[in-house]
Amino acid sequence: MNENIAISIIVPVYNVEKYLRKCLDSVVNQTLKNVEIILVDDGSTDNSGAICKEYAAKDDRIIYFYKENEGLAAARQDGIERSHGEYVGFVDSDDWLELNMYERMYEVAVKENADVVFCNCFEDEDKKNPYYLEPGVYDRERIEKEILPRSLAGLTPKGANDVIRWCNWLRIYRMSLIKENGLKFGRGFRRSQDLQLTFETALYAQKYVSINDEYLYHNRNDNNGSSLSRGYTKNYWKLIRPLIDKLYEDVTNYKKQDLSYYMHLCAFFFAVNGVQNEYEKSSFGFFKKIRMLNEVVKDPVIRNAIKYVDSSKLNNYFRMVYEGIKGGNGLAVYYSYFRAHFRDKIYKPFARKLINGKITGFLFKKLK
Repeated sequence: MNENIAISIIVPVYNVEKYLRKCLDSVVNQTLKNVEIILVDDGSTDNSGAICKEYAAKDDRIIYFYKENEGLAAARQDGIERSHGEYVGFVDSDDWLELNMYERMYEVAVKENADVVFCNCFEDEDKKNPYYLEPGVYDRERIEKEILPRSLAGLTPKGANDVIRWCNWLRIYRMSLIKENGLKFGRGFRRSQDLQLTFETALYAQKYVSINDEYLYHNRNDNNGSSLSRGYTKNYWKLIRPLIDKLYEDVTNYKKQDLSYYMHLCAFFFAVNGVQNEYEKSSFGFFKKIRMLNEVVKDPVIRNAIKYVDSSKLNNYFRMVYEGIKGGNGLAVYYSYFRAHFRDKIYKPFARKLINGKITGFLFKKLK
């Protein structure tokens, strides 16, 4: 294999035979040819391993290896440890790429001598995501002012979360930035593990380039449970807490800038996600939901974080959930989330349809 590898492309694979060929076709047919493709089979029990081996037999740029299942973070870390590229990128095995994605990102990285290049994505076929970060070149001063805080959390003028989307697959990273600073995925992280590397590389990056107006990645984001990241997460709060602890540790150790407010806000939004997971996605009965919600809102980390969140700056939805979390018990947050959920997911869509005449038109026809 050519030792002067531009990008190492790491593809963790786990039981995704339905989508894997489309993913791998988009990777092996990239217009940037000087890449290595590392397929990390994380203990698949379906036909995914056989498909990987089939592609590896046809393309000597592909490195395939099987490992016992440890989760996405560990699989990515194992991929990094086998990588030789100048840059590294990640692909989820149920997604797919525009064929010029890595050529375009590498071109920008070389031109600007960038540590990180950040693009945008389609959701499924053609739905474009909004901008997360204004396109342009960010030097260290701008990284500290505009990227680092919002890598954890932020608020729009209307009180919504203004975090920069943290998916690793939207970025390529300079490999030396990762290795020289000893950055590694926490092997035990099982939820939102992308955030660790996204945030920690921003702590050290000297130049960061956003081409967030270019849509180069396709994220499979359906609502039928076939996406790798959809559905109820069992033990969500126990899974997310080690990541929250690591981020607090990073923020504490970073002496150049006080990021504590953004970290508290980040913890609050994770708590909101935990409440949503238990309220909306679980099939548990009422009393078990209350017990699971208690696990989130009674956590000492959240009890501390909530002190620093200014609820007056939150939108109505987050403010309602905030009041429930502040109440400090599962019943309070259940009631608050019911109000927020009813308002945003039922009442407001109904009112919009009513105003647009869809419901009144239907009723009028029935009355005739």
